[in-house]
Amino acid sequence: MDSNEKWYSVKEVSGQLGWSVDTIRRLVQRGALKALHLPGRSNRRRRIYQSLRIAQSEIERFIRCNVL
Repeated sequence: MDSNEKWYSVKEVSGQLGWSVDTIRRLVQRGALKALHLPGRSNRRRRIYQSLRIAQSEIERFIRCNVL
């Protein structure tokens, strides 16, 4: 991966592909789409949020391999 590569949130990727946020998260959980897990602990909330970032090259690879 290039150090100048653009990284996208799950919401941005869902907008690009036209799929729901839940679908993108499922693809990441299944390993079909690789994502970077950012630390998501908040001092104000008890729930731990999982923040994901997906590289542009990974989105392109996924489209090439899985979408017609």
